[in-house]
Amino acid sequence: MMKVFYPKKSSGTMLAFLVLSLLCILPGRTGSLDAKTVKTSYKQYSIFAFEGKDFLCEPYIVKKDDWLYKIFRQKGEISEKDFPFFLKIFKSINPDINNIDAILPGINILIPLKRINKKSYEQDSQGIVEVPVVEFSSAPEPRNSLSSFITEHTVQPGDTVSELLDSAFLKKGGGVSAQGKEVFSRLNPDVKDIDIVYRGSRVKIPDPAILSQSWFESFLEQGTTFMTGQNSPALEKQIKALPVVQEHKIQQLKRYASLIQGTIINQGTMHFPGKPPLPDVELDLSRTPVIETGDQGRILILPRENSFDDLLLQSVKSYWAQLKTMGINQVIHEAETLAREQGVRVPASLDDVLGGLLPAMGLTYHPEEKVLFSVENIEMSALLGRIIFKDRADLLINAGKVFGLAIDALTKRGYDVLFVSPDLTAREICVTLLAHLGYTTWEDPPFTRQGMVETISGIYALGNDKKLFISWTPLDSSAQDFLTSENIDLIQLN
Repeated sequence: MMKVFYPKKSSGTMLAFLVLSLLCILPGRTGSLDAKTVKTSYKQYSIFAFEGKDFLCEPYIVKKDDWLYKIFRQKGEISEKDFPFFLKIFKSINPDINNIDAILPGINILIPLKRINKKSYEQDSQGIVEVPVVEFSSAPEPRNSLSSFITEHTVQPGDTVSELLDSAFLKKGGGVSAQGKEVFSRLNPDVKDIDIVYRGSRVKIPDPAILSQSWFESFLEQGTTFMTGQNSPALEKQIKALPVVQEHKIQQLKRYASLIQGTIINQGTMHFPGKPPLPDVELDLSRTPVIETGDQGRILILPRENSFDDLLLQSVKSYWAQLKTMGINQVIHEAETLAREQGVRVPASLDDVLGGLLPAMGLTYHPEEKVLFSVENIEMSALLGRIIFKDRADLLINAGKVFGLAIDALTKRGYDVLFVSPDLTAREICVTLLAHLGYTTWEDPPFTRQGMVETISGIYALGNDKKLFISWTPLDSSAQDFLTSENIDLIQLN
């Protein structure tokens, strides 16, 4: 089933979005269109006023390992600087939540998504907004109804195929036509010779109405195999083998989307019924996010370029003509280029920066390690970056996944915890970490070389009897020789 979501018109434009399988829809309502192929359900939101402004809110059931910050980042359109304000809204509309640092799995909460113009939405007396979800089948009918064009017959003594078939499948002068033979053979692949059918065998006889069906040509090409409506095992295995996109990569994709005035969809599943001879496709958006670019344009994000089967792409493109594909690394590179051109400050990938810096410093770094702890006798866990030291407590890198009591609990377990905002640039990440480790840092420091003062682009860090220079641009040989002569270790990052 192809699912399309039509929100209320805003600024004179009707937008269309594929509905994700995550949506909680209310069954039972049917639209005025043909009930056999079209059904209308509804998704509910709420509108709440806070400090004189209106906010769209979504009901949500807390899942295991959920954190409020994590939910906000996934659900709403909230920047880092807006988080404290949306936290105030959350507390106001969820008065029964006494401790926001320990929201329990299974409880119902309301998530403030974004500020809206209340007049753009129709709501009932309780402030509920119902969004229609139109569900229709765009797949050819034969997958479910080929049987309605077939009659099964047990062969009797004296039966011939030409006598069993309707005249629509016969030549004018008698005998089975070439098309009639092909149809009969497709329906009865076990019959090797149309002139020899054995008494007592069961054969399928086509109704002449099959000739007028839009899918008839595809049926002639593939036979009954096109009725399965499923991916081949190889294609299914390929889709499931794609890795889930990590959260820090999602944030970079969101920034790229904002630079091109697009919207990213990275939760749920999109279904594309295969138009014969193409296979069905189910896109797991946690593995292959989609960026809607406006004017019906879309970008399918792949773990790497050319990592998707051509048949799968053809199936998706049969619905989305203006579709292009990009690898994640390609998107990140283009985001940086666009940001420089537009004069926009683009945060770096925390794991990419630390993954390059820390091994060069002789430290072991695990980007997403599951750390267990207890808050008020409730066992919890969080995925955090972890830096392992030999002579001090391990350092956990918190990019906003844990707050309040959770941080206290981690500290009591003997961890050192450092908050690193996801909105920092590569340089800011390095300076933040080095300062926490006791280094003094200078950006683009001036050095005296051969009596001349020269600025070298990068970060100079001094501490614990170590001298480091971190650079993102290749240094010329003379600069490298100078750093070596001064016993300064050079760390070259991408």
